[in-house]
Amino acid sequence: MTVSPPHDEQMRPERVITRLVDRVFGYDFFLSYSRSDGMHLPQRLKERLDHAGFRVFLDQTEYVAGADLRRETRRQVLKSRKIVVIGRPGAFRSEWVRREGAVALASDVGPVILDLNGALAAAPADAPLAAMVRERDWLRLAETLPDADGEPSDHIVAELVRSFNHTRQETRRQRVFLTAALVLFVMAAVASWQAWQAIQARDIAEAEQRRAERALDQVQSTANRSVQALALRIRTTRETSAATPQIQPCTLANLPAYGALAHLPGRRGARGIGRQIGAGEAALKLLGDCLSMAEANITTAADGAAWQTGAAMLHQRIGELSDAADKERHFRASLTLWRGLADRSAPAREPLAAALNRLGDVQLTSRRADGALPLYREALSHLEALADSQPARGERRQLMSATYQRIADALLQLGNPGEALGWADKDLQTYGDLAGIEQTAPDRQRDVASSLDRRAQALDLLGRHDEALAVFQRGVALLDRAMAAAGAEPSWQRDAAAMREMMGKLLGRMGESDRAIDQFWQALQLRERLATSQEDPGWLTELTEAYRRSSELMLHIDRVAEAREMAEQDLLAASINADATRDKLSRMRRALGTVCWTAVNDGQFGRALWVGQRAVELSPQRDWVSLNYAHALMLSGQPDAARTIYRELDAAPGDAGGLRRQMRDDFAVLRRRGHGHPLMAEIEATMRSVNAAPNQLQQP
Repeated sequence: MTVSPPHDEQMRPERVITRLVDRVFGYDFFLSYSRSDGMHLPQRLKERLDHAGFRVFLDQTEYVAGADLRRETRRQVLKSRKIVVIGRPGAFRSEWVRREGAVALASDVGPVILDLNGALAAAPADAPLAAMVRERDWLRLAETLPDADGEPSDHIVAELVRSFNHTRQETRRQRVFLTAALVLFVMAAVASWQAWQAIQARDIAEAEQRRAERALDQVQSTANRSVQALALRIRTTRETSAATPQIQPCTLANLPAYGALAHLPGRRGARGIGRQIGAGEAALKLLGDCLSMAEANITTAADGAAWQTGAAMLHQRIGELSDAADKERHFRASLTLWRGLADRSAPAREPLAAALNRLGDVQLTSRRADGALPLYREALSHLEALADSQPARGERRQLMSATYQRIADALLQLGNPGEALGWADKDLQTYGDLAGIEQTAPDRQRDVASSLDRRAQALDLLGRHDEALAVFQRGVALLDRAMAAAGAEPSWQRDAAAMREMMGKLLGRMGESDRAIDQFWQALQLRERLATSQEDPGWLTELTEAYRRSSELMLHIDRVAEAREMAEQDLLAASINADATRDKLSRMRRALGTVCWTAVNDGQFGRALWVGQRAVELSPQRDWVSLNYAHALMLSGQPDAARTIYRELDAAPGDAGGLRRQMRDDFAVLRRRGHGHPLMAEIEATMRSVNAAPNQLQQP
């Protein structure tokens, strides 16, 4: 029988802070073994895991003379994320190894047993560790080695790395643990946690503690990224205003330098003038002045065709730096110029195809796949005509592959996965034999992974979920390999994150919510790493959007607590994002509304009420934000106020029918999660009477 310390002893603030510090500065793996089995294999396993980027505790290297081994061992186990027991005959008989395993099972340390050469089956029934492993749910990795104390196999190392699905301790240490904001957060979190523990059952409290620690990690990383983004803006502003850049005159010879204006800092290809003045109003003015000169020279200068080429390029660059409406206008102007050039010169067909793809991307992003698809098909026709008449170049093959993928994307958006699958397969055929793709160049691995992503999405929509999952897994593995290579593009991490999100959605539909959540977290870790390491505030904006999507996905698979945590993280990121000034209120309103909805689903009605009121204050009209606030009012004991909002929404002009359907859907979801209320039936009855014959409102 294990005697636990008194409850108030466990909850003392210094104990909690010590535990948090241990987690931040602790280990990823604790290796447990018996010296009687030999010490070579544990040492080599530690070296292999160290080389993979993990922190590993091994008593051969970590203990110091004079330490209280029993107490020190317990602390080192508690500081670790996983305990790995090297299961050999001596270990199964060792009382010391059994004690280390018992400490792990009594805490939040994941146990893994390496069953070497069938030692678990051969262990006697009364062997302490063997009995524990057979009775409890351990992750078991079976392996046969010629020498039980020899070299660990690649399979063992790979499986251990794969089993480690949490943020590495090295990344934790890089975050802003020592900032004043974090100190205040830790103090507030500890105080809130203590108060909450006083009224909750122990099992719920332990789960809440784990979520609080994860939220702490997220807050640290978000604060760090926000500071970096703000610092970048300040530095860029200072550099821009420090001196007027020496811009070369707009001549044909200097047009390539003007093309560099569209390259953003932190992205590959940012050179020349673009590095001097950035991507703001100054760049747009310079490009616009040069464009005016180019367009004037098209019809008047002797070298008008060359100026037409320059004008087409300038329209493209201005479009890349512009907002959505101006972007499409400039891309269309560029396309018109390239079409005129292609009529007179076959080589212009390739940049014409690129311009068609660029305009198609704008339409696809705005959910106009029916307009994007003919543009992509026209681009492909020009590329195929060039391929028939000229030797294929690597750049042209890559452009053709990208066009195949765009066609597949448009077909997927249009709900035609069968045809999309055919284009994805055609794209994969352009790479030739894929049997040895793991040994090719990283950029080629990334391209193939992108093609596999489209194929997996099509298979998923066709209901071939097992095949889709296998394709997603191969694509992710290729991207992981490409990202680990020297010179990897930062944007590849974004591609990997997007693919993991898609795989997580598929796993959620397959009923494997734990694996789905794991993929969502890994996707967010990739985006967090990207936002932290790159000098481009845009990555932080993308991360904020990813938090929102992840919250929606987690809620969809009934992981309500995790969905609420992610919505809170979205709210925090939106509030401190230094790159979101233009639509800050819109982002804040949406984030507050999402927190309100997830908090209602999680039964946190007080929190839902507070954030719902803030969201409504930012809302110019009654819509889904007001609907979420009404839910919070109803479930927090204010049905009259809720009834008023429901009736206003029911009578609202415009998309009132959509709001009614949303209301009924929300009521169904809340009832399913145990949050029913008599007001729901009253409102539904009122809606049915208001929407009586001739057309009855259809149930969703």
